[in-house]
Amino acid sequence: MKKFLKAVLLICFALCFTAVSAEKVPVDKNIFELVKDMKTGWNLGNSFDANGNIDLFQAQNGGVSSITSWGVPAATEKTMKTLADAGFKTIRIPVSWSNHIVDNNYKIDPEWMAKVKEAVDWAIKYDLYVIINIHHDNYYSPDSLKYGRGYYPLEKCYPESEKFVVRMWEQIGKEFKDYDGHLVFEALNEPRLRGNEHEWNFVSGCPECEEAMRCINKLNQKAVDTIRATGGNNSKRLIMVPSYVAAPWAALDKSFKIPNDKEKRICLSAHAYSPYPFAMQKNKEGGTSKFTPNHKKELMDMFGELNKKFVSKGVPVIMGEYGATNKHNDKDRLKWFDAYLSSAKKYGILCVLWDNNAPNNKDESERFGYLNRTTNEWYFPDLIKKIMEVTK
Repeated sequence: MKKFLKAVLLICFALCFTAVSAEKVPVDKNIFELVKDMKTGWNLGNSFDANGNIDLFQAQNGGVSSITSWGVPAATEKTMKTLADAGFKTIRIPVSWSNHIVDNNYKIDPEWMAKVKEAVDWAIKYDLYVIINIHHDNYYSPDSLKYGRGYYPLEKCYPESEKFVVRMWEQIGKEFKDYDGHLVFEALNEPRLRGNEHEWNFVSGCPECEEAMRCINKLNQKAVDTIRATGGNNSKRLIMVPSYVAAPWAALDKSFKIPNDKEKRICLSAHAYSPYPFAMQKNKEGGTSKFTPNHKKELMDMFGELNKKFVSKGVPVIMGEYGATNKHNDKDRLKWFDAYLSSAKKYGILCVLWDNNAPNNKDESERFGYLNRTTNEWYFPDLIKKIMEVTK
């Protein structure tokens, strides 16, 4: 009888596990079909990407405790289930690596890699697509970049920058090379001239901006080549690449180049908190809480231009970050979500909501909290409902 009961329990366990296990996604699935299946996404912001000032780490390893160093509760398996239950199909897990290096050969802390892998596995268990990247590893100054501190997109910093990007993707690629098409790699996050007057604003014709773009193009190419060389499913894995600061308008500049890839499995990674006066700018600094017809037109124009240069030419676009800061204007934010996502959907552009778990941040421009990661409840259920209505 005991053997019988044990067998029944094992069968029940297997059935329960199967119920939440993801079906395999072919890694060579048509890239437009893949992006369509990714539907709509959410960012695990201010978690694995938290890094502080890495120069403060004597051994250059912040340890796994850095996951909560920015005051945000660590994600759990329940977080992934909550996303899937709400209707999300994609999670972007931004990851910083430069504060998790343990030797003189850019070796990533095995405990850190294991924590990243754990989060990826939880997400895939609930049939979520997962994007992982190199996130807050753009060093803050071109004048003091040294071993393992990340990258900076200027020629004088390029040798160290290339070594860092290549070594990170060699290790990440090796760790995840057997994962199926649920996993997507993003080469870099918002590469830019940190501390420069043009940090957030690419200016066509500006010599320093164009030098930065040339370096970004080279780093993107190195990331793609390195990922492909790790073999396994990485030989055909979908890879996202950004332009300067991941800005759509920078991507539209002639100086930005999509990397060469014999597999032709590359998509543009872009970020747009647009229109800026509504979506991010503080009201006291010229922003507004009202969503207007002109704002809607700006969104339609932006997505239309991205379609013209990329989507229509065979390069999908993933808006890896988007959102509208909480100005206690939910009715207008509902209109904004409808317009933003409808414009993106027209061209098959996937959008991934930025969430820093701070809906009432003291800084009005950084109120991008949507999911309470302690209770796994949504701060603004109507906004999440709107996302699902538009992207269904």
